[in-house]
This record gives sequence, C-alpha cells and structure tokens, in this order.
Amino acid sequence: MRKLKLAMYVSLDGVVEGPDWTAPYWNDELSDLQAEYLYSSDALVLGRVTYEGFAASWPAMEESTGEFGKKMNSMPKFVASRTLEQTEWNASLLQGELGAEVARLKEEPGDDLLIYGSGDVVDELTNAGLIDEYRLIVYPVVVGSGKRLFAGSDGATLRLVDATTTAAGVAVLTYAATDG
Repeated sequence: MRKLKLAMYVSLDGVVEGPDWTAPYWNDELSDLQAEYLYSSDALVLGRVTYEGFAASWPAMEESTGEFGKKMNSMPKFVASRTLEQTEWNASLLQGELGAEVARLKEEPGDDLLIYGSGDVVDELTNAGLIDEYRLIVYPVVVGSGKRLFAGSDGATLRLVDATTTAAGVAVLTYAATDG
C-alpha cells in the first residue's frame, strides 16, 4: 500500500498561509530534503488553491529547477476541489468524498502520494486518519496572522521519527501517524 505523506511549511506560531516568509531561509539543505520527498513519490494530492498556484508557476520554472521541475511537471496530480470543473497540468479532479477517493489512491500500486500545502485537505485527511507521515518544515518566524496548521482538525497522535535542523535555523520534523 502506498503512503500518503505531507510536506508543509509552517511558522513558529502555526501559520501555513502565504509562505513568502520562507524565502530568506531557503538553502541547499532544504532543497535536498524536498527533492528526497518528491522523488520518493509518484503523484501529488493538492487542494484547489495550492493546485492553481502550482499550475500557474511550475510549468515556466522547469528550466530553472532542472530535474525537480521536470518531476513536478510530469507527475500526476489529484486535485480536491468543490468548484473546479476541469484541470490541466497533468491533473485530474478527485470526484466524490475526499477520504474515500484518497483511500482508493493509497490502495493502487505505485510509489508514495505527496501533499504539498493544501491546509483544508490536510485537515480533512487528518480527520480521516489517512496521512501516514507529516513533514513539518518549521521556520524561525512568528507571522502573527493567517491560516493555521490543523485549525480544522479533530486531532491526531503522532510519533517523531526524524528531526533535522538546517544551518539557517529551519527545523524539519517528520512524524508518523500512530493508531492512538
């Protein structure tokens, strides 16, 4: 069975929205960690907002991002949306109940599924117990306002399986979901 993994940028005060505050901390260490996650996956699961932002920017970035950009652009994307009627950029809409659709995708053969961002989707899939691994990339900033991580979640019990700190002070915390 495939794993569903999350990679989420988060501030010290839990904000996940509009992560332009991450730029000053980006370095080769973070790039390598993100590449590791992406290359171990063969499809993305995205919410509408993240999908639209990525679809607008990634096709034009392939030349400057090399193999990472080629992988981002070529892999299938599964988009959770209540408003989109069609997609592009190698994407398809998840039809029906999100939890059931993602559970079905996890049963299909292949490498892992990866969620980038997509806070509302993360909350719903956390509530359904479908996310296997949470990689929280915690930046040393207090943003003050914005959408918070797990704001719509009913809660989950996680186990720390890895922790890395970059030279720029970003903590990359990887948690596995537990049964209780």
